[in-house]
Amino acid sequence: MAKREAKTPESKPDILTVSGRRFGGLHALSGLSPRLTDPLLRKRGFVEARVVRDWPSIIGEIYAKSCQPTALKFQKGRRDGGVLELRVISGLALEIQHRLPLLIERINMHFGWAAVERVKIRQGALPPRRPPSRKHLRPLSLAEREEIAARVTPVADDGLRDSLRLLGEAIRASRPADRS
Repeated sequence: MAKREAKTPESKPDILTVSGRRFGGLHALSGLSPRLTDPLLRKRGFVEARVVRDWPSIIGEIYAKSCQPTALKFQKGRRDGGVLELRVISGLALEIQHRLPLLIERINMHFGWAAVERVKIRQGALPPRRPPSRKHLRPLSLAEREEIAARVTPVADDGLRDSLRLLGEAIRASRPADRS
């Protein structure tokens, strides 16, 4: 449904039109993700989808590895005092239960209003989390390092030059070696 408008003298180039709205230039994907994920999470019982999306930043990485929200439900017509359902690894359920007041406080502080009043804990295994995929970088030869250093030598600022050198090395190391 997205289309590119033709470049005419009276229209701006590279304007993206989606459902009648015009978007120009580059946009961060993170700005679009709530519009894509919120309807899907609402179908699963999450009225406030941010609790899933921001879970590690709300309660911290350590606890995020041991528990996950499965639903956040409110009484009909209310937007406060909800019930958060958590799936917790069996061995840590007691510790999470003792930390519930802190957890509720952190969630409500994240939202800026009293979104959660109670938490239901269900013990069980969490679905496996995919580790972020990282490319394995190959070691660079001395000639490749010297070439990159020579390219950034004209840069006057030492910090910028070092950053550009490291960036160049990372880019080169992610590519296959030249077989000349």
